[in-house]
Amino acid sequence: MGAYLATIRRMKPAQLASLNANLPSIEEDLAARIGTLFLRCPQLHGFTVLDRSLVPGGARVAALERGLFVAGIGIYPQLTVEQCERIYDEISVALLDFLLQRPDARDVLRGRTFARALH
Repeated sequence: MGAYLATIRRMKPAQLASLNANLPSIEEDLAARIGTLFLRCPQLHGFTVLDRSLVPGGARVAALERGLFVAGIGIYPQLTVEQCERIYDEISVALLDFLLQRPDARDVLRGRTFARALH
């Protein structure tokens, strides 16, 4: 029944384009999400998103989807293992949500390093 309902009314390309007109650019969206991540995790100072082929052997990384990994996570001051895992989880959730909302985000994230701006 769900497939049938989805085919009753087809959206035209002009209608599809208008749905995306209100979305911020992918870079603006990413900047907002990363800014929120740094606000939520004050001990987080930076991290890098790498493609699987660029992850050095033996490096500690957090796997995302589609062959992307989070590496080089900078945390200061030193936290407990449990607190660090919560920060790893926050990073992963933020990036996975971005990847799900923006299908073209993989290329935008690959090879990027994100660092807290100190003023």
